[in-house]
Amino acid sequence: MSRRGRRPSPATVFFALLSIALAIALFVKTRPPAPSAAPPREPPRPSPTRARPLVPPTPRRPTPAAAEKPAAPVPSGMPRAAIVIDDLGNELAPAVRIAGWRFPVAGAVLPDLRWSAASAEALARGGHEVLLHLPMEPMGYPRVRPGPGLVLRSQSDAEIERLLEEDLATVPGAIGVNNHMGSAATADARVMRAVSRVLSRRGLFFLDSRTTDATVAEKTAEENSVRAASRRVFLDDVATDEAVRVQLDELVRRAEQEGSAIAIGHPYPVTLFALEREMPRLSERGVRLVKVSELVR
Repeated sequence: MSRRGRRPSPATVFFALLSIALAIALFVKTRPPAPSAAPPREPPRPSPTRARPLVPPTPRRPTPAAAEKPAAPVPSGMPRAAIVIDDLGNELAPAVRIAGWRFPVAGAVLPDLRWSAASAEALARGGHEVLLHLPMEPMGYPRVRPGPGLVLRSQSDAEIERLLEEDLATVPGAIGVNNHMGSAATADARVMRAVSRVLSRRGLFFLDSRTTDATVAEKTAEENSVRAASRRVFLDDVATDEAVRVQLDELVRRAEQEGSAIAIGHPYPVTLFALEREMPRLSERGVRLVKVSELVR
């Protein structure tokens, strides 16, 4: 029989079909996918979180009770009182403490001390008025020495004016001046005229601490067109809680009798504690606590 008439064997047919099936499967698997009508959407990216600026936390310091409770409104026609704390500048803590009070207590800062400028700035930041506490010659000088920046009766007018300008430069933001000691200098009209000339040029007021009954400070200031006032009460000549409370009673009595009154105290712990306790009660007693600048004329 010839080769042409022979049929393929079953095994040959089987392997041929198997090869065709494998080729078709391989083609289907490797064929690129048909393009869809719209490309798949990209999954949304999480929006970046905005970084907050790194601000250091403000340190919190304990505030006295006098600074915590909101002040109650008081009638404007009430008798008025003002309080000034003298002798600031030797250390910073008392000025910072007063700066936290909600009541308008003024601070009188001694010149040319280590903490003079910082004390004045702390008070001003707290919204409190700043005075230069000007050292002036006392009776008994030189045995009694008020400190640097001292105004003396032996100085010429030009020297007094120059010294006062230099003292003011060390107590930034001062809106007025009151005397530290000065029982001899404030009784000298020539000295007070020289002081008044500087205050008049600068638009500052003078608060007479009245360390002597012979003072001519307020009278001389007014004669030279300088606004002025006088202290009526010392709070802590005796530095005890009971004595300070009694003197605050006297401040209330003076304010009621005269319409207004100014008290001067010192940064003794007992004085500051007593004020923190008693100042919130003044309005209940019929007295409005105001800035000292409101009581100069």
